[in-house]
Amino acid sequence: MKIINGNKVIFSADDVHSFARAWPACKLRDRAYWFEFDAGGDLIDTDVPEHDDGAEAVALADVAKQFLMEGLCPRWITA
Repeated sequence: MKIINGNKVIFSADDVHSFARAWPACKLRDRAYWFEFDAGGDLIDTDVPEHDDGAEAVALADVAKQFLMEGLCPRWITA
């Protein structure tokens, strides 16, 4: 997981795989996903395909926001 351009958080495929192990029956694929936020922390763009969207994508977006806004990194993240 890393921040680029100051407002976009990218999860690698390994990060997503680690997330999926902590989320039973996760529908996200083993691929990279990114989430972009405005200065207020509102989600403004993502590359999550429509068929991957759901509770897991929302949870991953929440993790991205916490990382971007508060510097909090979850325990499941790949080092």
